[in-house]
Amino acid sequence: MPEPEKDGLKKNKTEPKPNLINSFDCAIKGIIHTFKTQRSMRIHFFVALIVLTIGLFLDIERIDLIALVFTILLVFITEILNTVVENMSNLIENKYNPVIKNIKDMAAGMVFLASLNAVVVGYLIFFKKKFFGYDLTIPLLDKVRDASEHIIIICLIIMFILIIAVKSIVGKGSPLRGGMPSFHSAFAFAVATMTAFITHNVVLIGMTLITAVLIAESRHREGIHTILEVTAGGALGVLITTLMFQVFS
Repeated sequence: MPEPEKDGLKKNKTEPKPNLINSFDCAIKGIIHTFKTQRSMRIHFFVALIVLTIGLFLDIERIDLIALVFTILLVFITEILNTVVENMSNLIENKYNPVIKNIKDMAAGMVFLASLNAVVVGYLIFFKKKFFGYDLTIPLLDKVRDASEHIIIICLIIMFILIIAVKSIVGKGSPLRGGMPSFHSAFAFAVATMTAFITHNVVLIGMTLITAVLIAESRHREGIHTILEVTAGGALGVLITTLMFQVFS
């Protein structure tokens, strides 16, 4: 006689076991869903790109960069929470309900406060002491050596934002598996390009480049990406990194 199911629930034997990659994939899917369905989230993304680019061009200090990144992430987080509240409220009650309206208004107020905080932080960072009073005459190579860690951090953030934006528009594959462009190829070739700018060690540059090629090739060999997708990812990584180091360093 078969054992009775506990709590009346039937076990799903085909459900895959959760792992770290799947957890990251689901998290990024949530970000992409917010990006695709919420106009304000798309605005936040593009404003973040502009602000981070300006921050690179002005070579802001490390503590200012930390405050800037934290502020941008706070706006993203509150926008996602606001979307969660709206979806849950609509699921509970589709018709007009004053209590539901108040809940939505409070969630929108949370985003407003985070955005207002971002404006204040941006003002304090970019307009402190002088109007954009930064020395823009430092030679290119000296600035790359002095601020390479800042460029690396912001370059990876911009790369992440762009890949999410492109994948949400194309609508194919998941954030970390499949679709245009290849997430892994973009980051692998970005790291290889950064290594070429930061160090003059030919052996190290060659090793990172070979590693990037192997990563891209493995994504194609496993059938996760097409040749076009891994090529587009690698090209995006090289182009964005080169732009960050050559133009905004």
